[in-house]
Amino acid sequence: MSKLTTALTALLSYVTACALILMLLHVVAHAISRHFFNAPIYGTNEIVSFWYLPIIALLGIPAAQLKGEHIAVTLVIDRLGEASARILRTFGAALGFALSAGFAWFGLAKAIEYTASKATAGVTDIVTWPVYYLVPLVFAGLALLYLLAIGQLWHLVPGQAPAVTPDAELTELTDLGAPAAGAGHGSTEHPQRPEGGGGRA
Repeated sequence: MSKLTTALTALLSYVTACALILMLLHVVAHAISRHFFNAPIYGTNEIVSFWYLPIIALLGIPAAQLKGEHIAVTLVIDRLGEASARILRTFGAALGFALSAGFAWFGLAKAIEYTASKATAGVTDIVTWPVYYLVPLVFAGLALLYLLAIGQLWHLVPGQAPAVTPDAELTELTDLGAPAAGAGHGSTEHPQRPEGGGGRA
């Protein structure tokens, strides 16, 4: 499972990086051609908006899920026991699955609709209907990832389950703060003043 995850993450990152580089080269070439030769590349804005940007934005969603890099607020989970935290994480993954499945279904319906009408970019003749299929593909894959996460939480599928204990950094900070908190209750030594009137000869 870890090898498959690594391969999928590398593939998504590679495709996204290629799309980003192509977009940058395309925009720079368009700007140079328009400024120096007064001959802008036809449909640059439409290609960027309807092809490059959707690929870059959508493929980053499952890649972040595979890497576990989505933003997570763990203020509640960090204070729960292992069983309660697992149940709460399962609920979150189930909600993510439901939303992803809904987006995939709606996206597929719209992609079929745009395919039937042979959708193009605005008033241009640049074909855009194929890119709409990226929405159901990405969110169907994301729904599958959420199902796998639920299975890993309950040890139904092999792989490392998401952590249900406090973050390592939080634990480390707590451990570092413990001696400091106890330091105020311990005895502190102060320099003693010499007795017997030290100023006299």
